[in-house]
Amino acid sequence: MGLTGPICAIEAGGCAAFASVSAKLAVSSEICEGIGKILHSYIQGYFSPTIHIASQLALVVRLAGLAGIFLFNALMWVLFTKSMHMCSSTLEATAFNTASNFFFTAVMGKVLLGEHLGLQWCLGSTLMVCGLILLHRGSDPAKEHQDPEVDGTQTKDKVS
Repeated sequence: MGLTGPICAIEAGGCAAFASVSAKLAVSSEICEGIGKILHSYIQGYFSPTIHIASQLALVVRLAGLAGIFLFNALMWVLFTKSMHMCSSTLEATAFNTASNFFFTAVMGKVLLGEHLGLQWCLGSTLMVCGLILLHRGSDPAKEHQDPEVDGTQTKDKVS
């Protein structure tokens, strides 16, 4: 089946990361107020300068974050279930999903929310990628389904 299963697992991890960013938007008032002010400054050019809707825009951002939690979690479960069916093992699907969720959450936290990524995170993510490579190479379906009688490598024990 190729890489379709691991790709679905990576996409599921990305959706889970988007769900966590959506949750941060839904519960963090200062982030919502900041985004509301930014949106207000863009919208203010189109409307009368006396209209102040920054607090309403912050509420819209919070509601969008709440909707994003449900949307991205639903997509994550669909993709993760699909990846478990397509991967050679559920362990492989879980490992790809977890690692990609970890990676995408960290990158989005850094880019969108300005969070700090330390040396420990970099070393840990490198070890996770190495583990995924080993896991993926060790679960090659062509090796598992090879019939030893067909290729002539099966040895027969002699009865003494």
